[in-house]
Amino acid sequence: MVTQLLANFVIGAALTDATWRQIDDPGARAGARRHITSNPARYPTLAASGHLDESQWVDEDLFVRGIDVILTTPANDRT
Repeated sequence: MVTQLLANFVIGAALTDATWRQIDDPGARAGARRHITSNPARYPTLAASGHLDESQWVDEDLFVRGIDVILTTPANDRT
């Protein structure tokens, strides 16, 4: 189970990073952030996570934190 979760996390992070790197327009990124944060009921995890706030997270720090949580949190404590 942890292996699948870890694989899904890494694949998702890689896809997200690759997509964002293709968008050089800061306005497009800001628009995506506004869309997600203005629709928290539709995107509850994204809106609540804070990872859309570039001032709060450096991408690599967010990735490392996610890996740490996956590897150190007992399976029955993960939500």
